[in-house]
Amino acid sequence: MTSTPHVLLERFGFCVLPGAALPLLPDLEEAFAALLPDEEAPATERRTRFHAVEHAPGMTVAGRVPALDDLLSRTGAASMVTSDVNVLVGDSYWHSDGFYAEGLYLRAVVYGEPTDAGTGALRVIPGSHRVEGGWQGEPVRQLMRHDQALGLRGDEVPATVLPTDPGDVIVFNTNILHSAWNGGRRRQWAWNFARQPVTASERTAASQYVLNRFVSGTVRFT
Repeated sequence: MTSTPHVLLERFGFCVLPGAALPLLPDLEEAFAALLPDEEAPATERRTRFHAVEHAPGMTVAGRVPALDDLLSRTGAASMVTSDVNVLVGDSYWHSDGFYAEGLYLRAVVYGEPTDAGTGALRVIPGSHRVEGGWQGEPVRQLMRHDQALGLRGDEVPATVLPTDPGDVIVFNTNILHSAWNGGRRRQWAWNFARQPVTASERTAASQYVLNRFVSGTVRFT
């Protein structure tokens, strides 16, 4: 029996929607070219443009990617918080995008080039998003010092590699520990979504989320 994407996302902290954004690729390519034009010199460090949908409406995914719409509806995290485009270069250390015990925060990403273990594919540690998982504190410190603490390179840490082709959508809980290794230049489109906060503790977590990640512009909860 095959688990549905929202079950995988809940239990393991991530899922892949193969080819879900394929029809949008021409619009995404156009948006990327407008937001992060190619430079004459090869990129040597990450470049990011935030609030991409506001500046390039062609990056809108709501109502245009049925598999993603269905997933967000099932999880309740249907409010888009912000969006960005990135030129990624090289490795990304092991980290989570903050850890939130209350609320639900998801990130959906599409890569412009094929990725695998040798070309900068996203890697995740399944289950590390769960509040009861015991990862916070010393386990994370050990992981981030993997060379000294574990005697492992970053790409040797046991993890799930998520290879993709352009048009595939990876959705992950922003609590999850993730990284990328061995990659050259690769383009990434990304959208962040949140569940509408209801309780006081969820509203506090939402405020922390915004302050930690997206203080650079307007944030919407609709």
